Amino acid sequence: MNKIAEIEAGGKQLPGKELEEGLREFLRPVTAQLPEKRLREVVEIAVQGIVASGSPVITAIARGVEQAAGAAWAMARRVYRLVWSERISHRDLLKGLYGIAQERVAAYGVERLVVAIDPVNFEKPYTAELEGVSTVMKSTPPGPNGEKRLTSGYPAITATVVNLPEPVVTYANWFSYTVDFVSQNREIYRAIRITRALFPQHELCFIGDAGLDDQKIFRWIEGSRAQFVIRVGHHDRRVEVYNERLDRWESEKLADLAASAAWVCEIQASFTHARRTRTVTVKLAWFMIRLAPTDPPLWVLVIHDPDREREIALLTNISIHSSLDARSVYTTWRHRPQVEHTYRFDQEDGLHIEDIQVRTLERMRRVFVLVLLAALFVLFIDKTWPEPAVTWLRLLGGKLDRASDLDGPYILWNGIKAVFISVTTLSFARSHPFPRGSPTYG
Repeated sequence: MNKIAEIEAGGKQLPGKELEEGLREFLRPVTAQLPEKRLREVVEIAVQGIVASGSPVITAIARGVEQAAGAAWAMARRVYRLVWSERISHRDLLKGLYGIAQERVAAYGVERLVVAIDPVNFEKPYTAELEGVSTVMKSTPPGPNGEKRLTSGYPAITATVVNLPEPVVTYANWFSYTVDFVSQNREIYRAIRITRALFPQHELCFIGDAGLDDQKIFRWIEGSRAQFVIRVGHHDRRVEVYNERLDRWESEKLADLAASAAWVCEIQASFTHARRTRTVTVKLAWFMIRLAPTDPPLWVLVIHDPDREREIALLTNISIHSSLDARSVYTTWRHRPQVEHTYRFDQEDGLHIEDIQVRTLERMRRVFVLVLLAALFVLFIDKTWPEPAVTWLRLLGGKLDRASDLDGPYILWNGIKAVFISVTTLSFARSHPFPRGSPTYG
């Protein structure tokens, strides 16, 4: 990793050295998986370059850590060797990523982990010949009529702990529907199994959107000694509900049960969408069901949003016997949108994961993990550095008080990026002063 020079600015040193040391410590579980010192150094270089450039493109990464004239290509070759090396695989990087998850969970000392499992599709438009390129469904940006659209790209999936101050990833995979692919259900199963293997003694609760509404997934989660809260996707399924008056189970359509549920309690909730926050008092109702006579009972929590005049139903194996239980389940579910914020930081106005420009699936998987590490490093700094230091970086990142300004990790990331770029620029200028008044360079 490049030696960051101590540069005085306004009488105070830029925190380049501190950021470098923080990055090295953050990546220690990753570098411990690699077989030689050179590869360990290049992982640190690559993650720093992704943060500094905001890009997964290798040449852009190299420019973010360049020190001397003509060094960019040499640095790019070092990163390419990491991506191409046959001595390691993306699984070595994933083991390090999971090691970071274990360290961060241990640091916070929590006993219950809420884990969001979320599939996502990454777009590679106009791509036809990359290895394993698939046809995926995208809704952002929407098609000409606002609908979802089919495009070239790659599916991915992550499992992320979302009830800690910072997100930690317990499973990640960038895959293809045409290369070594079994099924998306298998990816979900692996996410559940590996998360439990990483945290064998913790209480786990998996949360997911309607795509996870599947009886197989419910059995896998219960088999891993975990809880779940999953949004209902199959409203027209027939379920069994207990009739207390007749002392028997009766078959009903789930949508009819949800529509006729009597509201029992209320809770105030805030929702943020498109940088606008609205506060609303939602109503809650619940009832117990069975999906089949041989299945254990589940609970359905129905949430009514009066602003949108709609109901959302959640399926859970957490017993709901009181208003306190219902509020607890709803609060657990409210953690799920945090995984969307992490995806946006990886994908859109942040690190631009979809700009990957390597040609094989294995190399894409390696860069995917490196981008995840870069995003998690920014969030790690946000939650572990002293508040005055984080405030300083945010002030450096700047905010123009315009409607287009981005909150969340973006301003902090801009500050960290500014430090890396400034130190790189000033280090270059120290060795190669600008040729003022001279007809020659250097």
